[in-house]
Formats: sequence, C-alpha cells, structure tokens
Amino acid sequence: MNIFQIDPISDPRWLNFLENTPGASIFHHPAWLNVLKETYGYTPMCLAATEADSILGVLPLMEVRSWLTGNRSVCLPFSDMCGALVQNEPTLQALLQYLEGLKNNRGSKYVEIRDSIVSDGFKTAASYKMHRTQLGDDSNALFKTFKKTQIQHSIIKAEKLGVLVERRTDYEALRSFIYLNALTRRKHGVPPQPDSFFWNIAKKIFEFGHGFIGTATLDGRIVATALFLHWNNTIVYKYSASDERARSINASHAVIWDAMQWGCENGFTVFDLGRSDLTNEGLLNFKRGWGSQETDLFYVRHGSEIDDRADNATGMLERLKPVITRTPLPILKLIGSKLYAHIG
Repeated sequence: MNIFQIDPISDPRWLNFLENTPGASIFHHPAWLNVLKETYGYTPMCLAATEADSILGVLPLMEVRSWLTGNRSVCLPFSDMCGALVQNEPTLQALLQYLEGLKNNRGSKYVEIRDSIVSDGFKTAASYKMHRTQLGDDSNALFKTFKKTQIQHSIIKAEKLGVLVERRTDYEALRSFIYLNALTRRKHGVPPQPDSFFWNIAKKIFEFGHGFIGTATLDGRIVATALFLHWNNTIVYKYSASDERARSINASHAVIWDAMQWGCENGFTVFDLGRSDLTNEGLLNFKRGWGSQETDLFYVRHGSEIDDRADNATGMLERLKPVITRTPLPILKLIGSKLYAHIG
C-alpha cells in the first residue's frame, strides 16, 4: 500500500473518491478545505492511500503553524467532526502510522483527529456529544418526533406571529448574518470569526450549491439567521445568530424547521446539529428536542509531547468572557480576525 500527500483542491481523484464513499461530509469536500486555506493560511497536508492505482482511503489534514498556540496538524480545524475515510481497517491503520513520520518531518507537536478512532499512540484530547436527526420524505411525521413544549410549540408560535423564513445566498442575507453573528458571539463572550471566513464560504461553497443562509424576517427586519452547509445526504446546521427580539418569537426555531423541511423535500436523509460541550446542558437539551440521536464524539491526539498551548488559548478566552461582552464590536472583530488562525 502506498501513502502519499495529495492536493484535494486541484487533484480530481480526491472528490471522485468522496463521491463513492459512505460517510463523506461537506468537511471532507475540497470546497471546505479551500475555505480554510484561503481564510486562515493553513497548509493542506492531506493523505491518500492507494493500491494498484486505486484510492482506498484518504485523511484530510491542515497544518496550523502558530507562534501563539504551537505547530500541529489537525483533521480538521473548525470542523465539528472529520476523520479518515477508508474502505477497510488496514487502510486506516496505514494512514495513521504514516502520521508519525509526517509529524516529525514537519516539526509538529501533535496530530489531532476530530473523530472517535482507536489506534495505538492516540490519546483522547476532548469529549463532546453529537446530535443528528434522521430525515425522511414526510416532514409531518418528522415534526411529531420533536418535543412538544420545547420545539413544536415554538415553531407554531413563530408561524402565528408571522415570521417569514427564506433560504438565501445573496449579499444582503450574508451581511445580515455576519452582523448578527458578531452580536451573538459578543453576548456569549466569544470573539466573532473573520468576515472573510463567511465571504469565502459564500464564494467557494454557496456559489456551487452546497449551502445557504436561513433568514427569519418579522415586519421587514431580519431577526434570526443560520448558516447551513449541505452535500451528499447531509445538511449541517453550522452557525446560528439572532438579535434579542428573536428569542421571544422563537425565530431561530422557525429557521431550523424550514431547513429540515427543505431537506425532506430534496432527498436529504440526515440533519446534523453539530457537536456540543458536555457541560452545556442548555444546548444539549435544545438539540435533544429535535428528535435527534445523541452519540459520543472524541477528539484524539498523537504526539510525544502534548503541547497544551492551543488548549490554554481557549481557556484564556473563557476567562475573558466578562471583558469580551463589554468590548465594542469593531475592536472585537479586529481581535477575532487576528486570533482564529491560531486556535483552529
């Protein structure tokens, strides 16, 4: 078996393999890898395993080189769950074994894979929960699986109040999302991502039909938005943002429900609600209310020295939450534009 580095953005063999492999997600897609490369300057270090000129497996990796948080290879930054795609277990082990030499050659402290794999030399670095809702062609049947008081009543309330939901990819919708996202993240004590991240998503993913902005409008004003990515059989609920007015009218519920209905109508089978921290009971209960299946997710690392500077940077942000919530938005956006490349 031959293991080699492959450019997933320019080499058509990568996408051809994904299109014929179960479990391939939008986070494996060349378009998403290109967004990470263009926004944060990460170097793709993706691997492919071949035998008799046929690809048997791939492992997407991005190299994060940072004076602030250390050098490492990650599969993949800003991707809730992403791991190797292989046709058999020997191929997986061959890809993982190759990482030792790659890590040493590149001077990385560790390799992190954001998937629940078990292999010699890898240790659990973080634990999360994942939630996915199974879609079907009957959205009415799906609606009945939601928790009544938590989700069903909220959706009905939004409809009665006249909340209008649209799926959009235009400039105005994205600009509104970016603004509301900055407000929402400040409220939660977290800097917003660089604006360029979302513009690159629009340019490299939306324009090729793999995503949209769900917008909820009331009285002509956008009050809640969410960014969805979709490919293969899955819709990913990636980011959500709203103003304070949206909370009382349950506009965000309406946006999610509209995306689910669209998925049912267009043959999607999975609605991915993303990862959640184990300690965030509010978010966990919210996602459980959507008829979802809950599974464990472990991020694993391989490295002779576990460099915890990346984890310390995240911990520092946690301690700074009270300050961040009071920081003027332009300053906070500047901080986010400089910081996120270091914490991927």
